[in-house]
Amino acid sequence: MKPILKETRRIIINIVNEDPDLLLSPMILNSIREEEEKRNIRTVRALSEFSAMYRTNIYTIMTQFIEEFKDKLVPIDLGDYIIDHLKESIEALDILQQITNPDQKNWQNTYLYLLVKFIEDLIFPQGGDIPSIYKKLLNNAWNYFECQRHLLIPHTYYREKLEKPDSFEIPGMSPKLYQIINNITSLFNLDPNYGDFPEKNGFEIPMVIKNEVFAPFIDSIANAEQEAVENIVERIGLRIIDDIFLAPQESFIDILDTNLFIRKVIQDSGNVRYIPQFNNETLILYYSAFASKRRGFLSKELVNWISMNFAFIIYMGILKWKLNDENIFYGIFKDLQTNEKVLPYLMKLICFPNYLALDKMKIRDSVQYRKEIFNFIGSQIDNLKDLINNIANYLTTI
Repeated sequence: MKPILKETRRIIINIVNEDPDLLLSPMILNSIREEEEKRNIRTVRALSEFSAMYRTNIYTIMTQFIEEFKDKLVPIDLGDYIIDHLKESIEALDILQQITNPDQKNWQNTYLYLLVKFIEDLIFPQGGDIPSIYKKLLNNAWNYFECQRHLLIPHTYYREKLEKPDSFEIPGMSPKLYQIINNITSLFNLDPNYGDFPEKNGFEIPMVIKNEVFAPFIDSIANAEQEAVENIVERIGLRIIDDIFLAPQESFIDILDTNLFIRKVIQDSGNVRYIPQFNNETLILYYSAFASKRRGFLSKELVNWISMNFAFIIYMGILKWKLNDENIFYGIFKDLQTNEKVLPYLMKLICFPNYLALDKMKIRDSVQYRKEIFNFIGSQIDNLKDLINNIANYLTTI
């Protein structure tokens, strides 16, 4: 892409220097484009076709821009706008081309490393244990909870295989699991039971009946998923007691207590009872911390979804940094065909141990799959846009 942009910029500069009025003639740009398309490009067929498409789009955009503003701007200003927008586009591609070092030397100072770590700390932090990861997530949840939740819910969840009871693989959150979490939260806050804290004498913890949580889903979930209830509740900080109740794990009680998601009430018996006062967010953040701590065991769909989101955020952040919002070529960079070429490359790089430390062997290479997953991310959530803007601001400081 960059050679085409550089050559196009050189051509436009020459036209402006020679006679800016030539820009007003559509025939001039068309004839230049036709000559450019005849140039021999030594690439594989797929890249050659992409380059041809890219060049055609560039000249179409310039022609439309000139036609729209020819009565509002003098020719030399039209040329300067195009030249400036081409310059911005080339600078953006330069950053993407140099985003990491192929030999992995000095990787701590590369754009890729700095950006991955910046985003990671906000929405999918690493840490030595779940409480420390949870704390990082909670500290940023005020501004980025929508992104943190978005990262857990792959839009290709329906491709996940039903997990086995002894499976160590951590899938993304499906809409059904989100409903289960909502059901659990409601029962804990509205009508909990209480029982002895197994690890702590004199304390009572809240409990809900397991069947009350999962009964509404019995008809709609498969046997394999029913058998995996223990795995499901573990990922949200709970455990099964006496094969009847769901209750918080001891470590989760500590997290809830530290962050005031439960309160202590002394009973007439002298026992201290933990009263729950948490919401869906509390359990979702635990799921995120659990997945982050065990990121080596994430399912294929979740690895693809997380790496693709990181790649998309980094890519769009760089564009936001380098391209003016009015840049006439912005649409080419955001086009699905461009994303199909750039994002898979970034996704694999992001998975390396020094970055997100995900299993890059789980990245899918299917063209159809890429189109499917990229189409989903095209409908951005507002919180994702805020993060992209913050990435652009961060890039101005490094």
